[in-house]
Amino acid sequence: MRVALSGYDQPVGSAIASELRRHDLELVLLDIESEGDLEAVVGGVTHVVHASSLTERGHSSSVYTEANVHATTALLDACRQHQAMEQVVFVSTTETYGRRLPPWPVTESWVPRPIGAALQSRVAAERVARTYRRRVPLSILRPAPLIGEGDSTVMKVLRHFISRPRAALVAGGAAPVSILAAADLGRSVWAMLSQTEESVDQVFHVASAHTTWRELALEACQLRGVEARFWNAPYFFARGLDAMRLSGWVLPEPEDVDAYTAITGRPHLIDDSRARVTLGYAPLLGARAALAQALDVYRRPDEA
Repeated sequence: MRVALSGYDQPVGSAIASELRRHDLELVLLDIESEGDLEAVVGGVTHVVHASSLTERGHSSSVYTEANVHATTALLDACRQHQAMEQVVFVSTTETYGRRLPPWPVTESWVPRPIGAALQSRVAAERVARTYRRRVPLSILRPAPLIGEGDSTVMKVLRHFISRPRAALVAGGAAPVSILAAADLGRSVWAMLSQTEESVDQVFHVASAHTTWRELALEACQLRGVEARFWNAPYFFARGLDAMRLSGWVLPEPEDVDAYTAITGRPHLIDDSRARVTLGYAPLLGARAALAQALDVYRRPDEA
């Protein structure tokens, strides 16, 4: 098995690369921005994992479209030229479902309602990928929000909790959330690659644990030795402050995180039973272990 991986220099791709290097395969790092590199690399591999995406805030819609939609199209065009291609795994995210999820786990058939240009372009990229399903052996992976290296929204909120251990928790932090450890993300991709026949033409959710924002906040503070004294900000009160643009007085948002109230006050639960049954995917890490690994990455040098 020869596997080409895009996005290897990003947190998601890095987590996947760490797991794939543990197995008996040849891993080729793919530069998604080099058109010549696409043709050359894809022509010599049996599997492709497309984990590259632009998610940083502050770019225009056209920049997100170029990085996420056009780059995906170019990669799949290169893949369809090679008859030896056995599988292309497209890595998406459940964050494209937006903030209207019900309080029960949703399946892969849930309709995306992306908020913001970055997530809108990722939905568009997945839709483009699905149009290639008859020409490319495609598998789609939708991971839960990642707890790991990098500046994902979840990690920004968790570091906010640690730095402000007396902050308010929307609705007491009772909103349930599915999270995915970086190591388990890699395991799920390997499960798809090692069981190509079962995963081609399929869409899978994956998660490590189902928890709540309060449990995550308390665990994060405990792991870093911070005394947590969070207080309850009723959800409708928090939403009212948002509507009047006064939430900053009571619920200051973490830096570079929009809509803190909506993110932490609404459920984000996913059902990953298909991956467990079809692929035999089983996460190794619970919420505490995932946090311990992720927060260790952000430990200050004087704390080492």
